Amino acid sequence: MYRQRLKQKALLLVVLLGFLMILIMPGSIREKEEQVPEEGEQLVIPDEEEDTAVPEKVWEMPGADVNIRVLLLAEDGGIYHEEKELDREYPGELQYYEEEEGWVIINEVPLEDYLCRVVPSEMPSSYAKEALKAQAVCARTYAVWQMREYAYPEYEAHVNDSVSYQVYNRIARQEATDQAVEATAGQIMLYDDEPVKAYYFATSCGSTTDENIWEKGDRNLTPYIAGRRVGTSESHYDLTDEKTFTEYILKKHAGDLEISEPWYRWNCYVPLAQIQQNVETWTKIRAEHSKDGILFQEGEEYIRQETDHIGVVQEAGVITRNTGGAVHELLIKGSEGTLKVKYEYNIRLMLGIPGEGGNLLPSGYFMMEPVERDGQLDGYRICGGGLGHGAGMSQNGARVLAEEGSGYDEILQYFYHEIRLARLE
Repeated sequence: MYRQRLKQKALLLVVLLGFLMILIMPGSIREKEEQVPEEGEQLVIPDEEEDTAVPEKVWEMPGADVNIRVLLLAEDGGIYHEEKELDREYPGELQYYEEEEGWVIINEVPLEDYLCRVVPSEMPSSYAKEALKAQAVCARTYAVWQMREYAYPEYEAHVNDSVSYQVYNRIARQEATDQAVEATAGQIMLYDDEPVKAYYFATSCGSTTDENIWEKGDRNLTPYIAGRRVGTSESHYDLTDEKTFTEYILKKHAGDLEISEPWYRWNCYVPLAQIQQNVETWTKIRAEHSKDGILFQEGEEYIRQETDHIGVVQEAGVITRNTGGAVHELLIKGSEGTLKVKYEYNIRLMLGIPGEGGNLLPSGYFMMEPVERDGQLDGYRICGGGLGHGAGMSQNGARVLAEEGSGYDEILQYFYHEIRLARLE
């Protein structure tokens, strides 16, 4: 009996202990559950890393009263000046940075004042008023596009004052160009609500091209810059075809806007010795500035190499053409290697004649005709057309359109596809 009661008490004790455990455990479970973060919160970032993310910088359209910062190049074309004194006056504010190599000088100037010194430097003030207005809008649009970022971030300069961007303050302010800037005050060209790359050049050969003539160009990103015939002719040619282009460039075509311009058609003779000199002078320099503009043949491929040596130049020729007929690839064969040159600037350098056109061939629209002497190839007669890179607005084409009665807005619509004009607020 005693033993039975003892068993009953033991059983009751076990039941009580079990009940106490049930009361205690939920709290413990909750404590453990509360220590486990919710899904998506399990990654703990140390305090020192929380602020390391850099927010994406969103570019905003500048106002009409914006200033542009221009790096003034020295006489040798470099950024360093030996002295602080300049040989001409500048509007706005001059800022000086003293470096070991010399003085870096920045001109911070209101955009409209900048344009009053760009337009006469880029287009003769004697041109028709509507052409000057078109030039003013192009120059303003190009400047605004460049102001999205700094070309020289260490000095917070958007552009320099050379042809690499827009020529600035080389010609004094002129009344006609001042009027063009004032008449179009604040106006820029937009495509999809963004400022366009308003490229322009001197004279067309009767055709323009697209942005793929440059290494960083992408015609898909700039559909407003597309090749077109410049004139009233309805004839269509596939100028990427070598035979078709050759036949085209050897003739003048009625209806082309610039048919009476001196640079509409041109020709020159470039001896092999000059091409040899150009290759030796420019190959290494241009290779350092280009990812794939200067390539050397290795087997069936063309690759970048450290060398700039191909031996004695034996021949040269066009491989491919871009929209509108501009040469896109040039092959130069030497006794010890073969060089492929891509993009219009590199190509124009390799066939340029120093002292004529500043080392550059007048344009990339040309064909090459071999010339022999004593039964041996001596060089090439080059027949070409146009002056400048050939993308965007032809300035002489704009002049002719203006003289024929087109307004500046019509001129801009003619050269830039599906753009619209807007005004900086």
